[in-house]
Amino acid sequence: MAKVKSNKKYKEKTEKKKDDTSKGKTEKFFTVKSLSYVILFAIFLFSFYIRGITPIKTVFQQGIVGFATDDSVFHMRLVENTIQFFPHRIFFDAFTYYPNGTPLHWGPLFDQMIAFLAIVAGFVTSGGMPSQSVIDTVGAFFPAVIGALVVFPVYIIGKELLDEKAGLIGAFLIAILPGQWLSRSVLGFTDNHVAEVFYLTTMMMFFVIAIKKAENITFDHWLKGDWEALKTPLEYSLFAGIFFGAYLLNWTNGVFFAVVFGIFVVIQYIIDHFRGKSTEYLGIVGIIAYAVAMIMLIPYVDISIGFASGYYSLLHLAVTGGGAMVFAFLSVVSREMNKREYSGYHYLLFVSGTMLIGLIATKILLPNFYGATVGAWNFIFKGREGGGLTIAEASPITPEMKMVWFGYNYYLAYIAIVILFYYIIKKSNAEYTLVAVWSLFVLAITLAQNRFAYYYAVNVAILIGFLGSKILDFGDWNRFDSNDIVECITKIRIQHVLSIILVVAVIGFLPAGASPYRTTMADAQWGAIQGGYYEWHDALTWMRYNTPVPELPYYSIYEKPPAGQKYNYSKNDYGVMSWWDYGHIITYWARRIPDANPFQQGIGGGSSHAPGASTFLIAQTEADANEVLERLGIDGKPGARYVVSNAYMAYVILTIFADWDLTDQGYYTKIQTSQGLQAVPTMKYYDTMEAKLHIFDTNNLHNYRLVHESAPNPQAIYVYGSDEKWFKNVYNVLYGGNLIVEDSGYAKIFEYVKGAIITGKAPANTTVIITNTIKTNIGRTIQYSQTTSSDGTYSFTVPYSTLGPIPGETQFDTRPAGAYTVAAGNVSKTVDIGEKDVLEGRTVVLNLV
Repeated sequence: MAKVKSNKKYKEKTEKKKDDTSKGKTEKFFTVKSLSYVILFAIFLFSFYIRGITPIKTVFQQGIVGFATDDSVFHMRLVENTIQFFPHRIFFDAFTYYPNGTPLHWGPLFDQMIAFLAIVAGFVTSGGMPSQSVIDTVGAFFPAVIGALVVFPVYIIGKELLDEKAGLIGAFLIAILPGQWLSRSVLGFTDNHVAEVFYLTTMMMFFVIAIKKAENITFDHWLKGDWEALKTPLEYSLFAGIFFGAYLLNWTNGVFFAVVFGIFVVIQYIIDHFRGKSTEYLGIVGIIAYAVAMIMLIPYVDISIGFASGYYSLLHLAVTGGGAMVFAFLSVVSREMNKREYSGYHYLLFVSGTMLIGLIATKILLPNFYGATVGAWNFIFKGREGGGLTIAEASPITPEMKMVWFGYNYYLAYIAIVILFYYIIKKSNAEYTLVAVWSLFVLAITLAQNRFAYYYAVNVAILIGFLGSKILDFGDWNRFDSNDIVECITKIRIQHVLSIILVVAVIGFLPAGASPYRTTMADAQWGAIQGGYYEWHDALTWMRYNTPVPELPYYSIYEKPPAGQKYNYSKNDYGVMSWWDYGHIITYWARRIPDANPFQQGIGGGSSHAPGASTFLIAQTEADANEVLERLGIDGKPGARYVVSNAYMAYVILTIFADWDLTDQGYYTKIQTSQGLQAVPTMKYYDTMEAKLHIFDTNNLHNYRLVHESAPNPQAIYVYGSDEKWFKNVYNVLYGGNLIVEDSGYAKIFEYVKGAIITGKAPANTTVIITNTIKTNIGRTIQYSQTTSSDGTYSFTVPYSTLGPIPGETQFDTRPAGAYTVAAGNVSKTVDIGEKDVLEGRTVVLNLV
C-alpha cells in the first residue's frame, strides 16, 4: 500500500510541476516584450494600409494601373525588359533621348527585385511567365510594401539606441509622416527612392548593432581565432555590408553615403582615444562591411568611365575598397599609438594631418578622383541657375514644407540631436555618434534640396522616438521595469496617461488643426495619380497603335555606342518632341522614342541656345521651330516626327521653357482692369510654337497637323490657377483674335510633315486665302486658314490631307471635313490633297485664272 501511496504522491507532484511549467510558459508568452512586437506589427499593418490600401481604388481603375508619370513608368519599362532577359537589366537604353540613346545611371537591384517577384507571381498564378496585369500589380504594390517595412529597422534602431518606447514611437511616426516620404512610398510610386531609404535604414540598423556587439573585440581575437567572440559581431557586420551593397545597387550616387560612416568612424576613433578605449572594433566592423559592399559592386563596374559618380565606376571601388583599407590603416595606427601611450591629442593631430595631406595629394595626383568626390558635393549644395531653378524638388526646403511634412517634429528633432551630443560627451557610446553624424548629414542635404526630406523622415522618426521616450521617462514610465504585463498594468498612474497623451499629441500636431495622420490619409488616397493622367494615357496609347512602329525593338539589350557617338538608329526610327517631364511616359505608354526625358536630357537652351525641347517650344516662328528639329536630326531626317503637348505645358509652365533657354522676359505684361493690375500674356507668349500648336491648333502652320486629341480636363490646370478659356478670351479681347472660347483636348498629338504645296496662277495684286474645317476625334471643329498675296502666282504649303490616312502611316482621326477652298477675289475653287502629297512634299497645281 505504501508503494502505491508513494506513486500517487509522485504522480500528483509531477502533474503539478507540469501545470506550473505550462502556466509559466503562458505567462512568459504574454510579456511586455511580446506586447511590443504585437504593437510593432500593428504599426506595420497600419503603415501598409495607408500606402497600399487607401489609394487602391484610385490606382486600379479604368483598366490601367496608375504609376507615377515620370521615373516610375520608366522603372516599369525596365522591369518588363528585365523579365525578358532575367536577371540582366540594361545599362544603356536606346528607347529614349533620340537620336542618342542614353546610359542608365540607375542601379539595377530595384528593377531586378520587382522582375523576380513578378516572375514568381506569374509562376504561382499561371505556371508560366507573368501577364501584364501581374507585372503591373507587383510593381504597384512593391513601394507600398517596402515603405511599410521601414518601420522595423526604425524600431530596432530606436530600441538599440535607448529602449522599446523609443523604437515604437519612431516606428509609429515613420508610418504616419506625410510629405516627400509618403509620396515616394505610396501605391504606384514605383521609384527606387523608397528602396534607397529601406536599404540605407536597414544598413544603419546593422551598423548600430554591429558596433555595439563588437565593442570589446580587438584584432587579437582575430589573430587567436577566437570565433566564439567574433561570431556575432562578424554576422552583423556582414549584414551591414550586404545592405550597404544593396543600397549602392539601388542608387549609384549613394556612394556619397559611404562618407557618412567614414566620418563617424574617424570621429569615434578620436573620441575613443580620448577615453582611452580600444578602437579596433570600429576597424573590424568597417573593413568587413565595406569589403562586402565592394564585392557586390564589382560585376557592375565599368572601369572605362573612370571615376564617374553617376555610374558604377572606379569611384565605387575606390570608396568601398579604399574605405576598408583606410579603416585598417587607422586601426593599426590607433593600436600602435595606444601601445606607446600617445594621448588623444596626438591621434587627433595625426588624423587631421593625414586627411589634409591626403586631400592635397589627391587633388594633385588624381584630379578626376578629387572632382568625383570632394568636387561632387556641388551637385547638392551649389545653387542652380536658369531652368535648374524650376526643378521643385531640387530647391531648398522652406518653413512651410517643414511644417506640412513634419509638423513640430522637425524642430523637436534638433533638441534630440542636442541630447544625443550630450550622451556622446557623457557616455561616448559609438551608436550615439553614428546616429548623430547620420542625422546631421541628411539634415544638411535636406536643407539644400527638399527632395531629401524622404531620407530625413527616418532620422526625424528615430530622433523623436528617442526624445519621446525621454519625455515618458520624466512621466515615470521607467518604473515599468518588469516584463510582466499584469504587474505593469497595476503600476499605471495618472502621470503615465497624461505623458503618453502629451507625446502623441506633439508628434501628431500640424498647423491649422491638421495632423500627420489626417494629412497622410488625404494625400495617400490619390496614390501617384495626378491631374490629366488618363488623358495622357489615352493620347499616348492612341499613338502606340496608330503611328508607324519603329524598327528598334522595345524589348532588347541595346549595344552602347562608342563614347561621343550617337546610337545607330534605322531609317524607320524617329523621335517624339515634348517637354522633358513627359519623356518616360512617351517611352512606356506610346512605345516611341522621346527627344527629351526626365533625366533632363534633350532640354537644350542655355547660354548657347542649343537645340532641344526648350528652344523648340518657345520658338517664335514656325521656321525657327523647324530649324531646331532639323538640327537635332540624323541621316537627313528631322529630330522628331511627332510633337506631344498638354494643357499644363500651354497654360501653366510655358515660361519655364524660356527659363531653360535663359530668355524668360516679355511673356507677360500688366494691364489695368476693374480688379486692379493684372498680369496677362503678351503676343510673345502667343507667338511661341507651343501656343501655335496647343492654343491655336496649328491654324496658319505649314508643316504641323493635329492628328489626335484626348478628352478635355480643365480641372487638371485649374488647380494651378490657370484656365484655357481665360487665355483664349484674353487673346480675343486684347489682340483681336477670334478663337472659340472652349476647353479643348488636354493632351494633343501633332505630326511634323513636309506638307503638300498647292500652287498656281491667280489674279495679280489680290489676296489669296486657303481655308478648311478640321474636325477632331472628340467632335471639335477648327477653322484652318492661310493667307498670301498674289503677283500672278500664289503658293501654299498645307499639312492636312483631305483623302484620309494610308496603310503604314499615321492613322489620324482628326482630319479636314472636306476639300480645301482656295479663293482670290471673286474666284473660288476646291482641291483635294492626298496623304502622300503631304508626306512627300508633292506639288499640286490649282489655277484660279
